[in-house]
Amino acid sequence: MVLLAQDTQFIAEHELDFGRFRFYKNLIIGEIFEGARMNFDKALPLLAIAALYYSEEKPLVYLSDRKTSYSLDPTMHREIHKLFPFMLGYGVIVYNDLNFQVAKLEQRFLCCPSGVFHSMDEALAWAALVIENQA
Repeated sequence: MVLLAQDTQFIAEHELDFGRFRFYKNLIIGEIFEGARMNFDKALPLLAIAALYYSEEKPLVYLSDRKTSYSLDPTMHREIHKLFPFMLGYGVIVYNDLNFQVAKLEQRFLCCPSGVFHSMDEALAWAALVIENQA
């Protein structure tokens, strides 16, 4: 895994009933579990944890590591943006063409810069640029 900006450090890892999330200074890497059904209400525990670590003074980029298949209500992104207007970017790492097409469609619902990537290294490099450009 490439190193992000030199001041980005690991904070914590949390496993919820629907996924595993690693929190860094300005970055969350999330992996939703196989078969989960994600919507805004289901994401509330994750949002509560994120609110502990991030604020306008400490903005973030979220990377979704899509190793598994799950359903997601893309309209939840708009609700999340209301709670986290300081989210700098949303990236998705995909591992097949179908997930690539789904992620590209999902981008239409995002209220922040976004990207779809074929590797974690590519996504981390993009996140580092988004974070650095915010400074």
